[in-house]
Amino acid sequence: MMHFRTQLCFDGKRLVLRNLSFLFFSLLMPTGFYILFTRIMTMGNPAQMKLFFVTYMGSMIIYSGLISAVFSVAAILKHDRDHEFVDLLKATPHGLNAYYISIGLWSMAMSGLAIIVIGSVATVVNQVSLSGWQWLGMVGIALFGQIPLLMIGAMMASIQHNETLSLVSNIVTFPMAILSGLWWPLNLLPTWLQKIGKLLPTYFTNELLGNLFTSGKIKLSSFIGISVWSIGLLAVMLIVVKAKHKWGAKIIAA
Repeated sequence: MMHFRTQLCFDGKRLVLRNLSFLFFSLLMPTGFYILFTRIMTMGNPAQMKLFFVTYMGSMIIYSGLISAVFSVAAILKHDRDHEFVDLLKATPHGLNAYYISIGLWSMAMSGLAIIVIGSVATVVNQVSLSGWQWLGMVGIALFGQIPLLMIGAMMASIQHNETLSLVSNIVTFPMAILSGLWWPLNLLPTWLQKIGKLLPTYFTNELLGNLFTSGKIKLSSFIGISVWSIGLLAVMLIVVKAKHKWGAKIIAA
């Protein structure tokens, strides 16, 4: 436990406190988007605008988690691997478990911080009002929806070149945000793109938050969708890791 606390403090200092880009892209940028879009999109009656203010708050919280996982986590893991920090930890008696858990928890913490910051801005600027259980439900849903995104970021970290990783991160993040309806309503897209968007994990999370804010009911199918993504990505990761170990063993034997 002492080793894990040490790892957690170490990662917090280097990834958050000393990494302004991590804070800007995963926290301040989505907050800025929320303020900008809710100031521009002023058409509709008061009831429609009230619904838009709260649902767009949920969308930007998910977008923050998407940036944190696909951009930040992928870049952090790749940086540590390229600078042989991962190899160093692998050689210690504690292994890599504490390291990966620490990275994941800090990404989750950034999502929690995004809820506080964006939620506070929504409350002050647009008078968004939620009940206590809705706030708690939003925290649980946002963090649950972060799980498959973290797995995507972890798998992207295996990309060899920084330029390629940056390109793939953009290709994954922005189309996923658009197709999931995080930036604007999904029904503005062509029907065939809507069908693709409704299969994405960010769409399921956005739908859960939308239902929480409006009817207070949670769709089981959305929870199942996120769970299927998480289990499927975990299976892919385990297969890839096992294949790498087997390939490495063959090279050593040769």
